[in-house]
Amino acid sequence: MIDLTNRKNCFYWQTDRNLSPEDYERIFLHRHELSTEVLTDILRKGITVIPKIKSIEIITPDENIIKGNVNIVRKILINNAEYVVRLHPQGVKNGYFYVEQLALAKTKSIGMPVPEILEVHEARDEGDMDFVIMTTSPGITMDVLLQKNKTPEDTLLIDCGKQMAKIHKIKVEGFGPFDNYIAKHEKQLRGLHTSYNDFIHVGLKENLSRWVRYEIINQHQADDMLKIFTIHAFEPIDKPRLIHNDFADWNLLTDGKTITAVLDWDECHAGDPIADLACWSTFFNIERMKKFIEGYTAQATLPKDYDDRFHFYRLRYTISKMALRIKRYQVDKSAYIQEKLEVGKQALKEETRWFKL
Repeated sequence: MIDLTNRKNCFYWQTDRNLSPEDYERIFLHRHELSTEVLTDILRKGITVIPKIKSIEIITPDENIIKGNVNIVRKILINNAEYVVRLHPQGVKNGYFYVEQLALAKTKSIGMPVPEILEVHEARDEGDMDFVIMTTSPGITMDVLLQKNKTPEDTLLIDCGKQMAKIHKIKVEGFGPFDNYIAKHEKQLRGLHTSYNDFIHVGLKENLSRWVRYEIINQHQADDMLKIFTIHAFEPIDKPRLIHNDFADWNLLTDGKTITAVLDWDECHAGDPIADLACWSTFFNIERMKKFIEGYTAQATLPKDYDDRFHFYRLRYTISKMALRIKRYQVDKSAYIQEKLEVGKQALKEETRWFKL
């Protein structure tokens, strides 16, 4: 059993685990190979929140459901009522589902459009799977909608910014990834670090070494980047806030006019709201941020040192994401991974220009 429960030594848990390329291949590429019959049996034995289960049917996944890098996501019918399940791969301990359950409850309490986790199931053995069963939400994923019709993009980006700003109103304790044990037993979101700067530095040297090893940059460039994180140290201006940390089009549902649900809180943490904006920017062309920021600033005020913070965090996210992608590329040379590598290289060029490296 691969135990991924402790995120203390991770800036981004997928990047900073001591996983081999073969582990990545099994977890990321082969998780969907389990049969419907096996998944149904696991759910039937594991779900307790719904009494007297007479029938379970796993709905054939569509383009809105097969998302993400780790969890198996499916819509299911239990006694003809629709739910969503997210199952972690067999042989891998999740260790963040209780955090997600609490984060969703907190955001729902302030009027955010989010689903509700009804039950967290912990695997009993390697044949079982960690999973959550959730309520469904209306809409289709924003990326799927925009692939078919780009007309509502500006309107949706403005609403995206507003929704992210609402999340950042929630104050939490500690810094970085949350303690899943405390979330489970004390019903609190408490970060594992004593400062945000400590969290920013987790895995940094190894990530840059990986870049050098795979010839993305040379050692001199790595040393110059490391200096940026020695010179600067940012902390949240007014207590750490809840950060979604994966606020991408594929994790947002929409009706074409507004955002109808914010999904996938697996990477949420306690930190600086500007880091969330920087993370979002690494998924897309940076020019796309204009409408997003328009919506964000309708709900929140950016700090005076916004530009410095934004580019500092954007460089850190780029280093982490590229470290993951180049490792995954060893076993997954798909067009998707190649595209993400190119996006990362472009972000790297932009940030090296900003920092005059």
